[in-house]
Amino acid sequence: MPERTCPACQADDTEAVESVDRADLIRSYRQKGIDVSTYLPNSSLTLCRCKHCELGFFAPVCAGDGPFYEQLQTQEWYYQDDKPEYAHAAKLVREDCSLLEVGCGKGAFRAWLPESVRYTGLEFNDEAVQKARAAGLDVSKQPVEDHVAEDRRYDVVCSFQVLEHVEHPKQFFHACVEALKPGGTLMMVVPAQDSFLAIAPNSPLNMPPHHVTRWTDRALTNLAHSEGLRKADIWHEPVADFHKEWHATTLAYHALARFGVYRPRLIDNSTHYRLLGRIVRIPALREYLRRAALKMSPGLEVGHTVMLIAS
Repeated sequence: MPERTCPACQADDTEAVESVDRADLIRSYRQKGIDVSTYLPNSSLTLCRCKHCELGFFAPVCAGDGPFYEQLQTQEWYYQDDKPEYAHAAKLVREDCSLLEVGCGKGAFRAWLPESVRYTGLEFNDEAVQKARAAGLDVSKQPVEDHVAEDRRYDVVCSFQVLEHVEHPKQFFHACVEALKPGGTLMMVVPAQDSFLAIAPNSPLNMPPHHVTRWTDRALTNLAHSEGLRKADIWHEPVADFHKEWHATTLAYHALARFGVYRPRLIDNSTHYRLLGRIVRIPALREYLRRAALKMSPGLEVGHTVMLIAS
């Protein structure tokens, strides 16, 4: 039996949501040019949900390592310099403050900030660290837990699309909070489990070894409050232009599920799914189903990403 203690709040009150067959997940990743066979257990994976804090997590844990992310780096679509969350986060950063970005990649977020900001980045990928340093950025290959142990403190600590990848999110989040000066601001950005992403079928990148946890708004705010952060606001991005077709297709399937003609699954290779795909590829029918889905589930109008702003 996989360990099913919540990795965020340590509660044992968790439930199994759905199992994913190992072979199906390997096949889904291979369709994207990624081999995950060495990272997955020999058994199936189980998506679990914590009844206490609402975190979604996979058991057993199987997070990707450096070579796994090196595979992803070869994909043109993986790293983006222009993200809606960068624009929103930059508005919250004042002039002449100190800022730590955890998991900074090549430091793309720095370009969005005022020149007076004193920027520090942490990153594990050697190639990304080299690119950041070549651009004149102060970026180190160091875990945030080690960084904060050096008594380094900042006005702002931010992390974009990292928390969902780490095996021990509670420890990671705690270290990010510890890196704040008194009264500082934490910005934590993750894929939104309260968005269409939660119901998108055949999305292997939202599963191990890439994403090992799934964060609702409540799971994020609960984690912030557990660390003594009293103010915790949530921002959802609008649907990005490059996600609009995916969003519409996902909502179309959701409408079909609500109508009782489709049963959602994390990985679905069934003939029934493929036949329904012919329907959702018809623009007029897809738009009708999209609108129907939003009438039934208005919250699905938001985009892929959510940001926690806490202090």
